[in-house]
Amino acid sequence: MVVTCVIEFDNNPFGTYYGGQVITGKVTLQADKQKQVKGVVLKINGCAETRWEESSSKTETDVHGRSSTRKETTYFRGHEDYIKSKTYLLGSDENQSSLIEPGIHTYTFACHLPHNCPSSFEGRYGNIRYLVKVELIRPWKFNQTFTKGFTVLKIMDLNYDSPLLRLPCHTEAQKIFCCGPFKTQPLDVNVSLPQAGYVPGQTMPVSVHISNESNIKIEELKVELVMLVCYYSQTPRTATRSERIVVTKVKGDGVPVHCKKQFNYPLVVPATPPTCFNLCRILQIAYQVEVEAKMKGWHANQVICVPVTIGNVPLMSVIQKQPTACEAFSSNNPDETAAAVAALSTDMVDAEDSKKGMVAVNQLKGEGELEISSAIMTSAPPSPWAADDSIPPPSYEAALHMKPAKIGEGEAHDYGEKEFSPRYPVFNLPNRGAPDVDEVDAVGGAGALATNGVASNSSNTTAQKSTWL
Repeated sequence: MVVTCVIEFDNNPFGTYYGGQVITGKVTLQADKQKQVKGVVLKINGCAETRWEESSSKTETDVHGRSSTRKETTYFRGHEDYIKSKTYLLGSDENQSSLIEPGIHTYTFACHLPHNCPSSFEGRYGNIRYLVKVELIRPWKFNQTFTKGFTVLKIMDLNYDSPLLRLPCHTEAQKIFCCGPFKTQPLDVNVSLPQAGYVPGQTMPVSVHISNESNIKIEELKVELVMLVCYYSQTPRTATRSERIVVTKVKGDGVPVHCKKQFNYPLVVPATPPTCFNLCRILQIAYQVEVEAKMKGWHANQVICVPVTIGNVPLMSVIQKQPTACEAFSSNNPDETAAAVAALSTDMVDAEDSKKGMVAVNQLKGEGELEISSAIMTSAPPSPWAADDSIPPPSYEAALHMKPAKIGEGEAHDYGEKEFSPRYPVFNLPNRGAPDVDEVDAVGGAGALATNGVASNSSNTTAQKSTWL
């Protein structure tokens, strides 16, 4: 390959940003020999996409009375832009030809992320994806591209969302089984949580009380944290598609007939995107805790659900201030800071003005300094949880229940990353007020205490801490 390209983010190896921050980084091109191109373009895109297909059979009858069945496939699509930025690193729209000289060429860039960007997400029928792409426009040849993904997180502060997230939540259900003309005594299942809002890394103490007065044995209990994703299409018509993803789960013992038991299951929330309802018109994310009692025999299982909210700023006593765009800049010289804010104000890209997206780009000449002094600060703004000293900075981990994005798929001449996994903050929080894992047995009015063994399928992965916080 004559030209290679490396895309790097400043002081942010994992490329994780929050809405309202400024992305800064550099593009390094290395040429073995002189290369003729029409231009070199840097694109920073962020959008939500939904896609799926549905097949149906249609029977038609001709004039002779003969019928035939025809299969039809409808392709549903949805698209929503959040940022669409484009700038020329070399050449321009008017230039017919430019030369990349042998050696190393470095370009710096900066781009402001709108505050309303939803969090990155990868699903079966759609995604919310953010990419940096460098494209070499070559005359009479296929364009050569280099792609790198990055993560954008919308700050979901549980302290701001709703005061109800601090309150305990409780759900109960009753089931009566029928055996011919006869009915059993009821099976009562009660599920409660000390609060409704959680963050990744936090433990959900799920309390389950079961009163099985029926004559049907409960063989096993299963407690799951489930992500519910709803996809919407825009063409050819408005339609919906849903997806259920198990984030993590634990399994416990069953309950004999005519027996009452109390279970406490610690359910640890892994890395996962926050709840999203009002930021994206074509994709919504919700969570719920599901408790399923697996009944013996052919009887239907009893399932009870408790809605919860997943955020990325934990509940605390001090209400935090969300970072603003101006906090993304820092300089010892107030004049430099003001100049940087003014310069980057022209680079702010809004979804309504996507065709006029711009990125601030500076070029390094040889081994010299930047043409413009480093008025743009490359460090991150203060984190939204920095005011509480009891909360350590989070690590940033990939969600194991989401498949990596195939960002180079469909482009034969893309030489950048082939896969990308968004990373989400995971906190190391103490279990405040979490009950012990125990089981209370009550058969025939006699109480007994026993230890409950809980098997969990959640993987223990090593947290990788980002150096930008």
